[in-house]
This record gives sequence, structure tokens and C-alpha cells, in this order.
Amino acid sequence: MYQKRTALPKPPRTETAAALAATTGAGSPEPSLLVVHAGLPAALEEAAGSPAGATLAHALRQHSALEHQLDLLNAEIEVLAFESKCGLVDDTQDVEHYDGTLGVSRDFVEQHERAVGQLQWLDDLDVRFSSPGETPGTVSGQRWGSGGLIDDDVFLTAGHCFDQVGGGWKRPSRNGSIISPREIARLMRVNFLFQINGETGALRDEESFPIVNLLEYRVGALDYAIVRLGPNADGLLPGAIYGTLTTALQDLTTPNAMLCMIQHPSGKPKKIEAGPMLSNQGKRIMYDSLDTEGGSSGAPVLGPAGDVVGVHTNGGCSAFSGANFGVAIGAIREKSSMII
Repeated sequence: MYQKRTALPKPPRTETAAALAATTGAGSPEPSLLVVHAGLPAALEEAAGSPAGATLAHALRQHSALEHQLDLLNAEIEVLAFESKCGLVDDTQDVEHYDGTLGVSRDFVEQHERAVGQLQWLDDLDVRFSSPGETPGTVSGQRWGSGGLIDDDVFLTAGHCFDQVGGGWKRPSRNGSIISPREIARLMRVNFLFQINGETGALRDEESFPIVNLLEYRVGALDYAIVRLGPNADGLLPGAIYGTLTTALQDLTTPNAMLCMIQHPSGKPKKIEAGPMLSNQGKRIMYDSLDTEGGSSGAPVLGPAGDVVGVHTNGGCSAFSGANFGVAIGAIREKSSMII
């Protein structure tokens, strides 16, 4: 069965379709001729001068091209097969225009939305990856995911936001190797206040903080990550300005408990969605009435008391069935040395 998609933003569909056409259409070059990643490591390039080395280089290029084609096909399947909207209508509302009708109060949203931020790739990757053998990928400047502050400089999000592959995007690489999750994290920042001003209707001036370290990443094979943020130009940490969220001490098990998700769907300004919990078992918290989109990955799932009861990771809703889901906080607490 096809794995329900992670909630990363999707590349523009026209680009995905064009790339697929280029790799699968009539008259397209054989995979070995496609330029997919950076060149082979230097030792293999030298070995390519021998018959055995040339065969190995050919096989590696084929493997690289087919791997990329599979990633593109997965991205296209995600677009065609899975929406993350639960039902026919997207219920999300701008946080500062929220009217209090989704199941939580306006005061609830005002108390918790400021600590929610947005992951974004730095926009100068073409400069940072301009040396021979380096490629910047296709992610420069991309608004990427969501998350929440759980301490003044500690930000909780989804692990797959720092994965080396997925979603149809190419990450930066050196000498044919995609950079590590740790380096991926340091090539992102976290934006706060990327939202519509409730009084003027204009975008607020967002404030960004650098990611300085990846503290935890997919510990225990769970799809979560914790990063440390650096200070702003005035030397202030984000939590001192925007406050922090509290992580629940145990899993939420109350049937139909009201959940709230504050998020950046599709890289858009901050939104709020709310609805009852479907289930919480097997390390997974599920909800079939909370709309999400690519870019919602890592959004904190808040329980009735306003504490974090999960981290959103996957879309699985369609117009008529399915559910979105995340990692339950109890499972994260069990493996994390940061959340105690």
C-alpha cells in the first residue's frame, strides 16, 4: 500500500510533470545520460578510465537517475492521490482573523500562536554551493515546514523536514553525496510572525532566527526533530519574545478530545485549524477533521489544555475519507533526552 505522504510542501506541479515527461517520455535519454546529482566522487571519476570503472560509473549514474525518477513519481502520486483537506472545504483561518467557530476559543489561539514558527531554507544556496562538485539543489528560499518553541531556544518539529530525500525536491550535494541532516538543518531558519495582521490585513514583518544545531533527529525511528535556535541581531532568543509551548506529560486519550493545530500550510501565513481527535494509539495521534497541507509538517498538535500532545507529520485525508496524523507526544517523551 502506498505510504501516506509526509506533509512537506510540493514542488510546483508543472515542474514535476515536466521532469517526469523528460525522464519517461518518448525519445527521452536513457537514465545513464540524465544529469541528476553532482558528479561522481573523484576516485570513481578516475577509475572510470578503466573498463571496470566505466561500467561501475555507468551503473551508478543509472541508479542515481532511476532514484530521482522514483522520487518524482512519488511526488506526482502524492499530488494525485492524497489531499490533506478533510472534506470538501478547507476550514483553516488566519490566526488573527479567527472567528472562534472551529472548536477552540479566540483566546486559546491568541495565547498559543506566537510560539509557532515556520522553517525556511536560506535563500543563498546557489552561493554557498558554487564550488566544483557542489550543487545547491532546488530548495533555496523554500518555505518548508512548521514547528513550535518548547524552550527559549529549542524548537520541536518533524524529523522528515531534515531528510536527505523526499517530496520531489533536490537537496544540496557535494561530490555526488547529499549533505547530512545536520547540515540541512543549519541551512534553514525559523520565522516568527509570518502572518496576516488582523487590523490592517497586511503581512506582518516576520522575524527570523538561525538554526545552529540539530539536537535530536528521528530518535527511535520516530518522525520528530529538535533544533536549537540562535539569537536575533539584538542578542535575544525567540522564546524571550514569543513565549513557549508546554509539552504534555502523557498522551491524550479522551475520546473526541478537541485538538488545535497552528501551522503554515503550503508555506502560507500562519493558520489555525481545530477539530476532535479520531484516535491516539500505537504512537500515532490521528484526526480526520483538521485540514493540513504540505508545509504543515512539524506543526504542534495542541490538546484542550493548550499543551503539545503531538507533532503533525502526515497527510492522509481525501474529500471523502482517511485521516491526517502525527507522532504522539508520549512516544517522543519515551525516546527524547530533551523532553523530560
